[in-house]
Amino acid sequence: MLLVGGVVGLAFGFSPHASTSSVTVDSSTPPSGTLFPVSQAGPERLPAAEQAAVEALGNTGAGPPATHEGHSSVDPIPAVPLSAADQAVFDTQWAAAQQAIAQRDTVEKAAALGYVRAAAPAGGIGTHWVLWSQIAKPFDPATPSMLLFDERRTPAVLVGYSYALQTPTRPEGFAGPNDHWHQHIGLCIVNGWVVREQTSGPDKCSGTYIAGGDFWMLHAWVVPGWDNRKGQFAPFNPKLCPSIVGTPDVNRCPD
Repeated sequence: MLLVGGVVGLAFGFSPHASTSSVTVDSSTPPSGTLFPVSQAGPERLPAAEQAAVEALGNTGAGPPATHEGHSSVDPIPAVPLSAADQAVFDTQWAAAQQAIAQRDTVEKAAALGYVRAAAPAGGIGTHWVLWSQIAKPFDPATPSMLLFDERRTPAVLVGYSYALQTPTRPEGFAGPNDHWHQHIGLCIVNGWVVREQTSGPDKCSGTYIAGGDFWMLHAWVVPGWDNRKGQFAPFNPKLCPSIVGTPDVNRCPD
């Protein structure tokens, strides 16, 4: 059993409204609403190579980020005009990302490619499905390490990508200055599930602890129909924010 601070499953979608109380959960069982049978929620849900990739992410010796940005920005992020050269590269990258959608637009296709559901749904973000072995590889717009699904719908709908990279400095991703990468601190991963973030140290995590100093993420709203008025790389997408009425604070998008 794990003692998990805050609300289970909000890692990668941490809300400033979250309670600081603790709840006890069985780390082998995914949050309610999982698309995996409980029988697939234990260690066997990850192939050995993917588990090794998770462990490698935690064994780099990196400390925590210098500043904890997380999903801190809820304001629109104006796009900076690109030079002609950067615009040409960006357009090619964005097109490659969109061309890859058809291979990943259902959870069944995602699972077949090795992605696993890694956290509970988060307002404004959706649900992260992660290909852990991709994170240590170079940036490739057509091969995101994370997929964002809207699981409020049946079947679930792909709404965007989340690129994650392991690098000591801010990544060079899409051409130009508009891709706003962020970091998370103290991720605790058990059987491919991010059961907690802002973990105080490895002694508080029964799985793999990732301090976060060399772990960068970027949301990219590349899926047609899910364009984001806040910006192509904004942390939150208003189209994924639940209604304020009847929604607990912890499950809402930040104000």
